[in-house]
Amino acid sequence: MTIINGHYDGKCVVLDEPLPPCIDPDTPVRISFGDGQAREVLAELAKPPRIGGLPRDFSEQHEHYVKGTPRK
Repeated sequence: MTIINGHYDGKCVVLDEPLPPCIDPDTPVRISFGDGQAREVLAELAKPPRIGGLPRDFSEQHEHYVKGTPRK
């Protein structure tokens, strides 16, 4: 196992040092977060993107948006 240090810049993980030449492209990696931050960081990364401007409750209220029925 090779350990590479890095940090989360608010958008993505940035490596603090270059990768060793022995690491090939497409090599699987595992990222762990210190200081108990994993839950907060993963929750932010797991948020669904707003695709095509759909409202966040579209899946729950799809009949309202598609057919005009009252909200549930």
